[in-house]
This record gives sequence, C-alpha cells and structure tokens, in this order.
Amino acid sequence: DIDASDSGGAVKHPVRAQTFRLPGGRRLLVGTDILERRRLASRLQTAMLWGVGLSVALATLIGVGYSRRVRRRVAVIADTCRRIMNGDLAERLPVDASHDEFDELAIAVNQMLSRIHQQTEILQTTFDSAAHDLRAPLYRARVRIEETLQHEDLNDASRETMEATLAELDRVQRTLGTLLQIAQADGRGREVATEDVDVAALAREMVELYQPEAGAREIALDFIGSDGAQLRGNRQLLAQAIVNLLENALKYVPAGGRVSVEVEKSDRRVMLIVADNGPGIPAEDRERILQPFVRLERDRSQVGSGLGLSLVAAVMRLHNGKVTLSDNEPGLRVTCEFPLEKS
Repeated sequence: DIDASDSGGAVKHPVRAQTFRLPGGRRLLVGTDILERRRLASRLQTAMLWGVGLSVALATLIGVGYSRRVRRRVAVIADTCRRIMNGDLAERLPVDASHDEFDELAIAVNQMLSRIHQQTEILQTTFDSAAHDLRAPLYRARVRIEETLQHEDLNDASRETMEATLAELDRVQRTLGTLLQIAQADGRGREVATEDVDVAALAREMVELYQPEAGAREIALDFIGSDGAQLRGNRQLLAQAIVNLLENALKYVPAGGRVSVEVEKSDRRVMLIVADNGPGIPAEDRERILQPFVRLERDRSQVGSGLGLSLVAAVMRLHNGKVTLSDNEPGLRVTCEFPLEKS
C-alpha cells in the first residue's frame, strides 16, 4: 500500500508492483494502482449477491403462489371425486379458462365419467325393469302352485315336487328382494328417504325380535348399549342390515354359542358391533365376502345366496360409513361405523 492524495486527503491505495534489475546495478520498479479494480470487484460482488437474493426471493414467491394454486385445484378435484364416489355420478371436475394440464386432465376425466354415468344409468334401468317385471310372474307362479296344493286328489309325488318348487320360488323371491334393496342402497344419486334414526333402539328391537329364534337354537343373544345413538338415515335399510347380521350370526353359530349386539356413540360417530363365537371368516376372505354372491367353500351346503353382507356394505356406503370384519377370538366381529354430521 502507498499513501496518495485522494479527494483532498491522504488515502492508502493498494498497489501491485514488480522490480526489474538493470545494468549497472540499478533497479526499476513498475507498479499499478489496483484500488479501482478492487472497488469494481466489490461492486460486482454486491450486485451479484443482491441479484441472487432477489432472484431467490422472486422464485420463492412464484413457487409459493403456484403451489397454493395447485393445492387449491387439487383440493377442489379431490372434493369432487369424493362426491362422485359417494354416488353423485352427475358431478364433473371443474374446468377453468387457464387451459393448463389440469384442464386437459379434467376434460378427459369428465368424458370418462359421462360415459360411465350413461352406462350405469342404462344398466340400472335395465336391472330395475327386469327385477320388477320378474316379480309378477313369480307371484303368479307361487299362487298357482299354492292353489294346486289345495287339491285333495293330488298324489304324494306331485305334492312333494310342488312343495320343493315353492321353496325354490321363495328363495328366488328373497334373492330378488335383496338385490332390489342393494340397488336402492347403492342409489347412485337417487333420493333415498331419510329420518332421524335411533340405531340403539332399532338394534334392541331387532334383538328382541330374534331372541325366540336364538332360544330355539340354544344360542344366547344379548344387546349392550343404551338408547340415544341417533343418526340421519333410512330406517328400513338400517333395520334390514341389522337383520342380515343377526341372521348370519344365528345361521353359523352352533348350539350353546353366543351372539352380542353392541351400540356405542361418541361425538363423531356411532358404532354398531355384532360379535359371535362361531367359526368366523379367514382374514384373506374378509374383504371378498362383502361382494355380492360370494360364499366360502365351507358354506356351500348352507341355504343362502351370498347377499347378506353385501347388503350391509351397500347400506354403509349409503350412510357414508364403513363395515369392518375382524377376528372375535373365536368367531366373527362385524363393526359398522357411522360418521355423525357436524352441526
């Protein structure tokens, strides 16, 4: 550094210098003032830091804004998908004027939903028409068989055949009725009558109704819980779901067994639990058994159509609830969880 006059005062200036040896023993000193160069480097460094900082801040603001926008779009799409899964197939994903990737995806999904909705409506209409059209001929066939059975001159072989046919007709009518109930519960956007239902009182009523049958089978049937577990739902379908659970339990629990029906209520949910100490259901089959017409190989000899638990699952879907099958150690424990609407 050297002292130099700068702006009327002495200022140290950084200097870069080099000496050269000359003939005669003399030396030559050559130097340059690098103060301005250092000032320029300092300014460039400061400008670079400011530029990087502002770029990072701007990128952060843009990223946060875009992230919030994406989250809002995803939340709207997820909410729409939940409504569609709950049965409102007329719902469609929102499309705005941005024409971005979300709009392209929403348009494609909406086209798919429209096709599915159309096919579902056709299938539902066909099923309903077929089911209702079958009721009349089945009823007429039943009446004719019952009238024929009243004839005293009917031989024993014919009577036995007609009684077996009548039993099969009863089975077909029950299966058809259950299918119609499943279709009603799975409504797919249809209006289903609802009211305030006390699940505990309804379950207690169904238990009292089936206690004579349980006693005849030497099975203990108990109810645990207190009234006041109310929720908004369809009373008829809820009653049918409880009946199906009770009939399944009484069908498979051996004499001397036990079946309990329990209702619990909290601020957020109502729990209906039907537990028994029968043979239970293997863990790998518990999800599959909730599908229509699915039966375990060991139960093929039992009378039934494999629709009991599938109706329970459909009723739970209608009420935005869920049904869970678990091990009762021993036996089966069926837990139906109904969420309560927030007031």
